[in-house]
Amino acid sequence: MLLYVRNALTMLAVLICTCAAALAQEFPLTVETRFGPAVIAERPDRVATLDFNGADDLLALGIQPVAIRYWYGDYEQTVWPWAVEFLTSDPLVIHREIDLEALAATDPDVILAMWSGIDTDMHAKLSQIAPVVAVSDGVGDYEMPWDARARLAGLATGRLEQAETAIARLNARFDDLQTANPNWQGRTASVAYVWDGRLGVYGSGDVRPQILSNLGFATPAAVDALVPEGGFAVDISGESLPDIDADVILWFASQEDFSPVLNLPGRDVLKGGEIFVDDLLTGAFSHASLLSLPYALDRLEPALNASLASPKAPIDLTEGKTQ
Repeated sequence: MLLYVRNALTMLAVLICTCAAALAQEFPLTVETRFGPAVIAERPDRVATLDFNGADDLLALGIQPVAIRYWYGDYEQTVWPWAVEFLTSDPLVIHREIDLEALAATDPDVILAMWSGIDTDMHAKLSQIAPVVAVSDGVGDYEMPWDARARLAGLATGRLEQAETAIARLNARFDDLQTANPNWQGRTASVAYVWDGRLGVYGSGDVRPQILSNLGFATPAAVDALVPEGGFAVDISGESLPDIDADVILWFASQEDFSPVLNLPGRDVLKGGEIFVDDLLTGAFSHASLLSLPYALDRLEPALNASLASPKAPIDLTEGKTQ
């Protein structure tokens, strides 16, 4: 929780530093990043994103990006189902390795890289193509909260007003859910995974627990103690299972195969309710975007309530695939 607050305050400082003119969406605009200032001369028309979930927010703001980043999933248009109807162009799709020549050929006015994992060397190369908007000092590669990321995308593209409207709409949805579910307040929740045989858990600096925090669920202190400083998740051994116990544990798994969870030695130490999350909800949760969050929240509400009501039996959202 403290990490989340720190990140939120850091992002607030970033926005304040852009000055009143920037908030009025006047250009040139300077955005301070961990790599140095990004100076955007004019309101961008051609926007590229290297963020693994970046297409969603741009599409929500009415921008057809010239380049987007493939993360995972087998979808014909690269974007996930909640974003398909918004994508009406044919952007360059960049995979994990960034093709600088192909990116340059799209002639972007700005490159967004707040959730991209770029380093100093890559930033220098990208900056030869266009201004690069990245995270600020003190914010990890994948720590920026969903609202701060959407706000910065709106600011950098000259669409801050649209971003604020979309953020306010989602925050109202979070508030409505908290009001409708007072039993969530003061509860704890862990987000754990079994990816390709690896057992692990996400810390409170990750966007997934941040979403649950917005609903009233805190990440257990024992989980954050496992995650290294500056990290967002950690692989663990079965000996650490007691540390991830919470009122609710949401499990993600490769190809919706939760048999490794059911077969974990000593899993009887987990006393909280468990939710086996299907691939689509996992994706919506993980993208944490202006487009994916409405879908995620609609599905999370009944699942969380079912788990709290019946903690002894896992809530399986995979339509029986686990069994």
